[in-house]
Amino acid sequence: AQAIAGPTLGADPIVSSVSVVSHVEGHPVPGLIVRKEAKEHGGKRAIEGPMANLGENARIAVVDDACTTASSLFLAIDAVEAAGHQVVKVIAILDRNEGGSDKLRSRGYDFVALLSANEKGEIIPLN
Repeated sequence: AQAIAGPTLGADPIVSSVSVVSHVEGHPVPGLIVRKEAKEHGGKRAIEGPMANLGENARIAVVDDACTTASSLFLAIDAVEAAGHQVVKVIAILDRNEGGSDKLRSRGYDFVALLSANEKGEIIPLN
C-alpha cells in the first residue's frame, strides 16, 4: 500500500504509529485520518493527511481498532474511494465476529484481523 488510512478516533493511534515507524525505517507510508463528516470550515476535507502527495488512484490500506458491524470501516473505505483511490487491504486489530467482516468480504474487500472474539466475547489470537 502507498498509504494507510482509518476512521477517527479508533484508528488514529494505528495510522499515526505506522506512519511514524515507517518514516523512521526509511520507507515512509503516509497516514490519513478519515473524519465522520467533512469539516464545514477551513479546507472542508473528509480526509486529513498528505493527500496531494499520493497522486491519483493510490493503493491504500484501511485500518481500525475493531470490526463489529464495519460501519466505521465502510465510512473510511467510501471516503478513500470517493477521493479516487483504491482500497487494497482492510485490517482490524480485533474482529468481534458480529457480521462486519462478512460484509467487508461480501463486497470484495481483502479483510484480515489480528485477533478474534468468540461467541462468549473472549479474545483469541488468529493463526
